[in-house]
Amino acid sequence: MTPGDGNLIDAHLHLQDGRLKNHQARILETLRKERVAWWGVNGTSPDDWSDVAFLAESNQEVFPFFGVHPWRVNALEDSWEEELTGWLKKFPRSGVGEIGLDRWIRDHDLPRQREVFARQLDLALVFQRPVAIHCLRAFGHLAEILEEKNWERPFLLHSYGGPREMIASFLQRGAYFSISGYFFHEEKRKKLEVFDSIPADRILLETDSPDMLPPERLRREALRIDSEEGEELNHPANLVAIYEAFAEWAGLSLETVVQQMSSNCDRWLSESTSHDSGVPDRP
Repeated sequence: MTPGDGNLIDAHLHLQDGRLKNHQARILETLRKERVAWWGVNGTSPDDWSDVAFLAESNQEVFPFFGVHPWRVNALEDSWEEELTGWLKKFPRSGVGEIGLDRWIRDHDLPRQREVFARQLDLALVFQRPVAIHCLRAFGHLAEILEEKNWERPFLLHSYGGPREMIASFLQRGAYFSISGYFFHEEKRKKLEVFDSIPADRILLETDSPDMLPPERLRREALRIDSEEGEELNHPANLVAIYEAFAEWAGLSLETVVQQMSSNCDRWLSESTSHDSGVPDRP
């Protein structure tokens, strides 16, 4: 399948998440039925990199990202960077993610986050890989680090919830910005409206499954899944409804949105990758 055939891409999710494990086979079947043909599966720490790798080896639709999420930096062993380097070498077609900064979580250690984040950016540069960035309440720090590194390569600010005023500077640094279904909640409308300031060729769509549940109207009954604790999870196939909601919000046809997202994703990946290492495959 190719994007031109009407296939969808999920720019950011966590298909390896343990909460989805008992549902994984059915989820994969449903994603293929719904023509979701590219899954940007992001790791969060050394603990789940092997699970991301397994999914990538078993499913051609998976594009793996290996990285340390800012929530996981305090539990790192000294060997984390060597391990990450190993996974990037083993998977020449992979990205660095989910990495970033987060001042929202309780007891955050921002200096440690900055250190780990900066070292992962260096690895992405060395290996010429796509980058997926998480940032919450730390956009000034993010801008500062990008400036320090003179960063001018594509990167994805996933589920962007930052200020409108910083969009221009991030664009100059190479940013793409993804919208999750969560932003279609009525109380999140202001965050969605920020995307009015982002060029159409720098926008991507994502589920961030199993988190970031979209509003009730974007959840199909047939796709409902629960964790062992009874928590309703965000099914990756909710991406279909997210595409439809974005098309309505943007005043575009669904076909146009599908083509636009495929083109944007291809550009993000290809411009992130050196000529020598090859352009990441798309199914």
